[in-house]
Amino acid sequence: MKPEQLNDWYPSSHQLKTPEDTERTLREVLRQFYTLRDSHAALQDQVKQSNKEAVPAQTNTASITRFLGLPVDPSDTTKLADGTVLTYVAATRSFKFL
Repeated sequence: MKPEQLNDWYPSSHQLKTPEDTERTLREVLRQFYTLRDSHAALQDQVKQSNKEAVPAQTNTASITRFLGLPVDPSDTTKLADGTVLTYVAATRSFKFL
């Protein structure tokens, strides 16, 4: 069951009347909870995967510096001159010194 198909549900007093009814009701609550938990975990995995794809493939991710949450392409700091500008490159979704 998808999370958007879940409706708010509150057990009524007749669903909690006997121990068997209470057990059946608790099983339904837990089934809905585990469905939602699994859906949330799948969504987190999907977000993690899309974040990995956003990092440029040619760079070593261990050495990436981030600015505003976006990667800054590595550059040789000994060759930076006065007036060098940090520029956002939309094609790679990263910053680069130009």
